[in-house]
Amino acid sequence: MRPRCYISIQRVIVVLALLVIFLQVFHIYLMMQQEDPPANIKGKPSSTSGKLMLQEIKNAYMLDSSGYYFIVPNILRGGGVFHSSVSPDIALATHTTSNNLQHLVQLSKRWQGLISVSVLTHSHDAEYALQSILRLYECNKDIEQNVMFHLVFPVSSHKYISNIVHRDVNCDNEQTKNTHDYENFEIGELQYPHNILRNLAMKMVTASFVLVSDIDLLPSVNLSKSFQMDMINSKIVRNKSAYILPVFETGENKYIPSTKEELLTDKNVLPFYGNVCAKCQKFTNYTGWKNTRKSDKLEVAFTVEWQHPYEPFFIAAKSSLPLYDERFKQYGYNRVSQVRSVHVKILAGIS
Repeated sequence: MRPRCYISIQRVIVVLALLVIFLQVFHIYLMMQQEDPPANIKGKPSSTSGKLMLQEIKNAYMLDSSGYYFIVPNILRGGGVFHSSVSPDIALATHTTSNNLQHLVQLSKRWQGLISVSVLTHSHDAEYALQSILRLYECNKDIEQNVMFHLVFPVSSHKYISNIVHRDVNCDNEQTKNTHDYENFEIGELQYPHNILRNLAMKMVTASFVLVSDIDLLPSVNLSKSFQMDMINSKIVRNKSAYILPVFETGENKYIPSTKEELLTDKNVLPFYGNVCAKCQKFTNYTGWKNTRKSDKLEVAFTVEWQHPYEPFFIAAKSSLPLYDERFKQYGYNRVSQVRSVHVKILAGIS
């Protein structure tokens, strides 16, 4: 009679867990070996800010949920709001590639408060992207004071990126243009992970309320201050509500209105996505908003109910915001599942 062999379930689970960990580490190792570092990247040693930024990147070992991207939070941090003894109550979280970083200049002038921005890059774009970030940080007071930068890049790009040496920034000279002619948020063949970037920017915010927006959307002048004074300080704002912002678009290189009064008289301004996906924004009720009475304070104009496939931009309590679904890549309905989850939480009274 043959002897029986017994294996405990606990041992099997432990062995499988160790195997998964080993495979994950081996996967990271293989991806990091896919590209060799550049033979020689010559440059003048960077400033203190640049050295700190590069050190953060070299020590990058945090992966996203898919295991495909390295995530590096706070490669540069705003010296004003971030180090303030009083935490800001409202912040803006956004995302971009190197192609649209220039929007931060105007955005930081309009949004006088903390901005958290995630930047996607990869091997052949990284040197330009990092130099652009450093230049924005060192040459713009509003950005140096209020913006915190985070970096996301494929694991396979780590070896290249960690060997980059930056030149010192000279704010009097124009920056060299990117040698890769990418359009919009395109970055070679790399799919744009909107929701990984949004989640990173949102997680790093310490404020009570947050606006998750696209980097090329400019808020009204003083929106952050008005929301702070008229809604938060006056205790009108509620944690279980989402405060929708009517969003508009204008032609390329057109003047962008600063106030509602300017917007209403500008014939180049149209409701956001009116020609692309009108049903995605129509529930904002643009006509109702345009006809609201003028007020010296920021107020709630009226209430709207969420309906599919509504994708509004809104300010809400960070504690009430679920994370975005990181499986979405590229374009098309990448925000709607999160908006629906916010709607369900509000209806259920969950904070």
